[in-house]
Amino acid sequence: MLLTRTASRLQCLPRPAVTPNKALSSSTRALATVTDKKYIAVLGGGISGLTSAYRLAQHLPKDRYNIVLLEHQNRLGGWIRSERIVLPTADGAAQNVTALIEQGPRSIRPAGYSGLMMLELVRSLGLLERMLKVPKTAPSAQNRYLYYPDRLAKLPSSIPSLLSALFKLPFLRAIIPGVLREPRVPSRFLRPRSESKSEKQRLQQREWIQDESVDSFVSRRFGNGLAENLVSAVIHGIYAGDTRKLSIRAVLPFLWEAERVHGSVLRSMLSTKRNKRHRALPEPEAAVKAAKDLRLENIEKELGKDVVESFKSISVYSFQEGVQEIVQALESRLAEYDNVQIKKGDAVQSIHRNEAGKTTLHTESGETMVVDRIISSIPSTRLAQILPSDAELPHLSHNPSANVGVVNLVISPSAVASSSKPLVPVEGFGYLIPRTSPGNQDGILGVVFDSDAIPEQDSVCAASRPVKLTVMMGGSHWADLETLPSEADMRARAINAVSQHLGIDRSLLEDASKVSVRATMQKDCIPWYLVGHPVRMSQLHKALEKDELLGSKLTLVGASYTGVSLNDCVAYATEAVEQIVDAELHGGERIVTGLASFAIPPVPPSQKATSITAQARKGDTRPSVNPQGLMGPITGTPNQFAVAGSIHTRAFSTTRQKSNSSSSSSSSSRSTPVSSADKKTKSLNEILLDSIRASGPMPVSTYMRTCLLDPMQGYYSSANSPSTSREVLGSRGDFITSPEISQVFGELVAIFYLARWQSVGAPSATRIVELGPGKGTLLADMLRTFATFKPFMATLKRIHLVETSEGLMELQLNAIKEALGVVGKRVVSAEEDAGADGVVVEWFPGIDMVPVIPEELTILTAHEFFDALPTHIFEKGVDGKFREVLVGIKPTSSITVLKPGQDLQKQAQNEELGFVLSPTPTPWAQMLVQNNPRFQHLEPGQRVEVSPEAWAVARRVGEIVAGRSASAPSSPKQEAPRSAPEGSAEAKAEAALEAERLQAERRLETQRLSHATEGGIGLIIDYGDDKAYGSSLRAFKNHALVRVFDSPGTVDLTVNVDFLHLKSAIHTTDARYLGPIDQADFLVGMGLQMRTEALVKGRDAHDENRIKDAANRLIDESGMGIQYKALAITARRCAENNAPDQHRDKVADPDIYPFEFQH
Repeated sequence: MLLTRTASRLQCLPRPAVTPNKALSSSTRALATVTDKKYIAVLGGGISGLTSAYRLAQHLPKDRYNIVLLEHQNRLGGWIRSERIVLPTADGAAQNVTALIEQGPRSIRPAGYSGLMMLELVRSLGLLERMLKVPKTAPSAQNRYLYYPDRLAKLPSSIPSLLSALFKLPFLRAIIPGVLREPRVPSRFLRPRSESKSEKQRLQQREWIQDESVDSFVSRRFGNGLAENLVSAVIHGIYAGDTRKLSIRAVLPFLWEAERVHGSVLRSMLSTKRNKRHRALPEPEAAVKAAKDLRLENIEKELGKDVVESFKSISVYSFQEGVQEIVQALESRLAEYDNVQIKKGDAVQSIHRNEAGKTTLHTESGETMVVDRIISSIPSTRLAQILPSDAELPHLSHNPSANVGVVNLVISPSAVASSSKPLVPVEGFGYLIPRTSPGNQDGILGVVFDSDAIPEQDSVCAASRPVKLTVMMGGSHWADLETLPSEADMRARAINAVSQHLGIDRSLLEDASKVSVRATMQKDCIPWYLVGHPVRMSQLHKALEKDELLGSKLTLVGASYTGVSLNDCVAYATEAVEQIVDAELHGGERIVTGLASFAIPPVPPSQKATSITAQARKGDTRPSVNPQGLMGPITGTPNQFAVAGSIHTRAFSTTRQKSNSSSSSSSSSRSTPVSSADKKTKSLNEILLDSIRASGPMPVSTYMRTCLLDPMQGYYSSANSPSTSREVLGSRGDFITSPEISQVFGELVAIFYLARWQSVGAPSATRIVELGPGKGTLLADMLRTFATFKPFMATLKRIHLVETSEGLMELQLNAIKEALGVVGKRVVSAEEDAGADGVVVEWFPGIDMVPVIPEELTILTAHEFFDALPTHIFEKGVDGKFREVLVGIKPTSSITVLKPGQDLQKQAQNEELGFVLSPTPTPWAQMLVQNNPRFQHLEPGQRVEVSPEAWAVARRVGEIVAGRSASAPSSPKQEAPRSAPEGSAEAKAEAALEAERLQAERRLETQRLSHATEGGIGLIIDYGDDKAYGSSLRAFKNHALVRVFDSPGTVDLTVNVDFLHLKSAIHTTDARYLGPIDQADFLVGMGLQMRTEALVKGRDAHDENRIKDAANRLIDESGMGIQYKALAITARRCAENNAPDQHRDKVADPDIYPFEFQH
């Protein structure tokens, strides 16, 4: 069960004083015990965690906040590791010649938004004067090389120089045609065919969820040569990854945006006026970009014009003692704050909520901390392991990471001086190796010429400097290795590569008196952003926002999410802390996920000053309201629900013919007296008034059920019947559904089902179940689509439909016959032998009568079904008790005076139906809402709609899709006081009986789960959302809203669907749910654009406009596109059913697109 999130923030309990860890510096002091302080825990002491702790300490009042940073290693800095080593001499004597080696990042770029954010941090730490700057004119900035196939080739340093390099480099010459053709390559991003808002928004929605691999993008636009030889090498140097798996949007977003905005990468270098393919960014993204540009301007102002100008000519920078100086400066600054504690050598083992509802951290040292917020900068895979078992945060464990071997080779100055030629044949930053380079069995990624990159780190005099090389290996080359190479093996590989590539004498490299060799295995050091990363992060952002325990507690920062560079880690950690400070001090948004930049659609930050100490941004604070949790009604027999109550008690088969109805009709007429034919039949309105006069007001659910399902005059029961000739669907009815608008809707739903059928192994037997099929339009469109896939049609055994209207049943049967006849299939009844070409079609008046068939894969659809299920309405009183809203006789506003000749019976003819409030709580109010935590936040006078019948139907849907009945509902057993003395024979007998009862329950559960099932897949599509409603009951007639009491039985009554209510029911079964998502997202994700374009081919202008208008209506952001939601239901796979309840939703299962994005 999901926990209900409390709106009140967790208060700090008194903390015991923490004993200082021995690994702490002497200046670090233990935090004092303060009962009214808030605690913020920062997990991880890398650059992201250190930046977060430093910014928090800077801008949160020390008398109100304590900050603790926990790092599992005995040092800070993460992958940043700078070390100054003493170089060897020939005779082994000690000498003072040293060299600085970097085992992690070695330099920092000052360019761009994140580069300036890093500069601002460096400035605040007082490190600007210690910088070693490398100008853009330096050889290391100008000269970068590829090693391919057996020699070094200089790379272009910019896109314009790429063109000239293509003609100079022999191995790149073959890709010249592809580069020249790139501006003419069609963009994958479609331009709006009209200026309508819905058309533009439809394309935006599609673009926001699209992605492709780096290799695919470059190959598509430039050809395979550039992708394999150049881009693969560049990615080796940054991510140590495989371009065929990494996301272009996450890894090289500027290329993605170049095609999206300018239509071409090369065209992006043209001015906007000269580029006819240029298009403006959508408004949400333009707002985000404008906010970032404004932020950039403000940072430049804070840094000062002189500082900013001085860095425009700088390529990279570092420090005399390496990048580690930033880490040391941060640690020193944090030690100055007496409300900050740094705990080295102690990691968090688990995160829980204690009995008092507080968030607690349990560390490896055995300490328990109660905290108010957590900033996690540790790898996402590690975070997933320590979160509570019921935390539903998808994709934390999705991205793998690279294992990189780093080997530092330092050749002493004396050895360099004794060489007759330069040891390194070229001067520059280093070289990279494409994946296509032959003979790279050692898995070398590249080599950095450290002595050229930052030369001043070792000696001012060039003649006395050592030659430093760093060999990087592994990454994607080692992705399939069971055992990683040892340090000795890595040293041998590095020496072999340097000797072969640069021609340095192997004997020199192996001479320990002249060369120092350090090998380090950096395990899981660089996250790989696989294809779909931005969408997965968007889903993680949404899931964290909604998480009851962690939503307002956990913030994610670090390389696992927003960028692997030092600049990105600092920039996004700073942004996250700004939002936290704004929330804590100025009433800003309480939930800070750290992933807001991935939001779909993009959400621009609220306007606020760039300084972290600025005033809070404008806008209302988040209301302190308890969000909805999962809580379904307790029903003793949930499977006994039937749509039409006890009116219908049999299943209708295809054997029913018109003759049956006519015979029954004639029989009925023969038994009816002639005089009764002239007797006027009472209207449903009169029948309802008579019932209320006799028995008192009725629940709204009873009123809805009677109006919609009365066997003679009910809106649905009498629809399309010969007696009424009244249509409820289509242009001549009261409302139009999505399938009536466009055939594409049914086709895409069918494609969704086909994809699932294939992903679970193409079961040999399937059935289709639809609840409330209407005219059968959706089902017919689905069948026509299925018919194009013969392997699937060969498995279709039966179609089960839940329907109460015999008139609609006739329409459904005709639609099914026509669709099946196209592929040579015939409709048969349940009593007939189906044979190879028969499909059994049956109707049921209630879903409880639809059988569970484990041996067949069930495809279930409920389109606009739940909105018509009877619901109860309750209103909260000033005394906190809920009273039921009932349907009674509308009270008059004045005293009625009877005149002579008038009587009460005539006066009753003027009475009207209306809402009344029960004087005391009804049993339904006590059962459904009074003790339901979902509704405790309601204020007096507010109403809420709850449908126990919808809950029961949803539970049965879960059972049908899962292929097995759910466990019997159980409530905590109230333990009666034991009369027998403890230890007595009577007490032992009572304990034995209890143990026997529990064993019997476990035996029944084991037996229930022992039967194999093919499971199923289902869709619930309706208007509503993940929340309860209070006043959504409404009526439709002739496509217009009317009063709910107008002409009962002739108008459609409907309510918004509480999807959270349905999900709580499905959760009690062996099915799982996904979503809901907007109908627009579902249809666009399933290929609405492509299918619509296929339909309009060869059509005239009128038909083309009609088809496109219909498709646009389905995804209109101001209408059906977002008002309708889609909820997917699928059977848990075998492994899931055997897993403990708290884990079974997370067991691996084929992804269900577009609800899941697994790659």
